[in-house]
Amino acid sequence: MADAAKLELLRALAGARTGYEERFGWPVTIEVRRGRLVMRLGDAAGALVLPRRLGGAVLAELRIALLAGPVLADTTGQWWMFLTRPPCGAARHDDELRQLDVHPVPDGASVVVPCEFDGKIGCPWIERPRSLAQLPPWSAVVATARRLARIPARREPEQAGLRLPGGAGRPSATPQGTSACRVTRMPVVKRRIPENY
Repeated sequence: MADAAKLELLRALAGARTGYEERFGWPVTIEVRRGRLVMRLGDAAGALVLPRRLGGAVLAELRIALLAGPVLADTTGQWWMFLTRPPCGAARHDDELRQLDVHPVPDGASVVVPCEFDGKIGCPWIERPRSLAQLPPWSAVVATARRLARIPARREPEQAGLRLPGGAGRPSATPQGTSACRVTRMPVVKRRIPENY
């Protein structure tokens, strides 16, 4: 029975490998002993690993710019891997990126890809690959991550030196160096609409 299960797993892996190759052009291979699919980074793809919070913001920005590519989650869901085109001579800034908690995956490393690329239950794709779509440029993902990692966390009004009495979100005093603004209500003009309108 164990041999039949292994044979079925190998059939599933072979089918998935063929699917990756035909639909996306990825050089995916089968690791028979471990029973998984891997893709070697370098010539066909690069990758960056980001924490989930930063990864979510980066993915949102890339979607707006129509540059979103495949994104995988690790088994805990705390780290996201963005698949990109290879860096190909782009300035890597590895030390600076690590300080921002952005980790370039070195060329030659193997990335485990799931057997399912259609987003079925339990599949770790955050953003699924699309048929024959080009991977996003490595530099676009890096630039977006660098920009978003440097944006300070949103500050609450109390942290900005404003006091909040009873009304949430309304400062009680005008901060120093600013002038108070008056909000006046405009009179409401009532017009009668003709009946034949």
